[in-house]
Amino acid sequence: MPKRKQINFALLGCGKLGHGIFELWKNNHQKIINQTGVDLNLKYILVKHTNYKRHRMIPKELITDKVEKILKDESVQVVIDAIGGIEPTYSIIKKFVEKGCHLVSANRALLSSKLKEVFDLAKEKQIHLRFEAAIGGGIPLVKTLRRDLIAAKINSMWGIVSGSANYILTKMTQDNCTLKEVLKSPQLKELTEGYMMLDYEGVDAAQKIALVSATIFGAEISDLNIYAEGISNLTPFDIKCAKRYGYEFKLLAIIKDKKEGLELRVHPTLIPLNHPLTSVINDYIAFYVKTDIIGEFMVYGKGAGIYPVASVIIRDLVDIATTIKTSTKYMYEFPLWNSKNILPIGEIYSGYYIRVHCSDQPGVMGKIAKILGDYKININAAYATAEKREKKQNQAYVHIFINHAQEKDIQVALNIIQKLDVVQGRPAFFRIIDEEMYGDSNS
Repeated sequence: MPKRKQINFALLGCGKLGHGIFELWKNNHQKIINQTGVDLNLKYILVKHTNYKRHRMIPKELITDKVEKILKDESVQVVIDAIGGIEPTYSIIKKFVEKGCHLVSANRALLSSKLKEVFDLAKEKQIHLRFEAAIGGGIPLVKTLRRDLIAAKINSMWGIVSGSANYILTKMTQDNCTLKEVLKSPQLKELTEGYMMLDYEGVDAAQKIALVSATIFGAEISDLNIYAEGISNLTPFDIKCAKRYGYEFKLLAIIKDKKEGLELRVHPTLIPLNHPLTSVINDYIAFYVKTDIIGEFMVYGKGAGIYPVASVIIRDLVDIATTIKTSTKYMYEFPLWNSKNILPIGEIYSGYYIRVHCSDQPGVMGKIAKILGDYKININAAYATAEKREKKQNQAYVHIFINHAQEKDIQVALNIIQKLDVVQGRPAFFRIIDEEMYGDSNS
């Protein structure tokens, strides 16, 4: 058995995630000692209200609402942020980092909003900062990007990064139901302790790719500057049309390193049914990475739920503890900040699916095609259908697929198409995953 060394840590917060962390730590305490020689000793659990009724497994003697009490204890070497939110969490975390305590965090809201401040303070104080759980749920993504791919250049990444949003889309697709119906599911409520709207509106995904961009490219970009479009406007009819033409919807987070800047965006995306990302269902997530050396590969695993996140936090805690045990040398690699800018959504190029609700009369498709042609937008395929919707008479639609076009041209053309007297309402349009990833979708 390895020689034992005790590492004291404090758990900040005892909500659902805090309970999960405590449970996994308790159940694996002896196993970690046996395998690593490190005795992870939990000294404090910081809470807001000490008289709140908690699970009986939580020892009352560990509970405190006094931040200063923990700060004064020089034996505490590591803290885990399980509080969540930005304030007062940041003010609390900052005190521990300034003191020299190492930090494990799943708090993507805080890290993405205080990106450079947190990283630079941690670097200045030469403390270890681990944040795997803030990005990939139960997936060890950061080490893959920073260590395993150190000899490769990451050109782009397509991620299904929200387990709860993916669960919603899976149920909408498989059960032909609406978002509102899925939100009533008790299983969904078990996947997160935060605000569900942040997940299905793409905010959660934007926060994650802000952290990924800092990790890979050293880009100091607030998640508020990342284009984020959620799935709240997706309908069963959208999903039905996608399936008819060989696609499935996923809420994708997209990162591309371009000469003119970084392309960062989150939105519902059409993916061919034969693409590996369509196999990612329920609360699983995946990162599909394209590099210059090893080509394309995918990292896949549980992306939501208390225990997958807690397991990565325990892993990060063990990682820090074993490093402290073997050497006190400062070893963590922090981003090398640069001035990479983020491209506006209008500047991106993509494939598109456009659906136009129109009058059932000759010449409609020709009028639409002329407008698209005026903006040098090439049509890859076009179809006309009659659909019976909501017990009404058959409705006429034109379905258009475009391989490659600039978003601002698409938007201008759609504004003009909408004004045609044969068109009813705003045309629906969705982006299609990049053609270079899988070849011609219609082949």
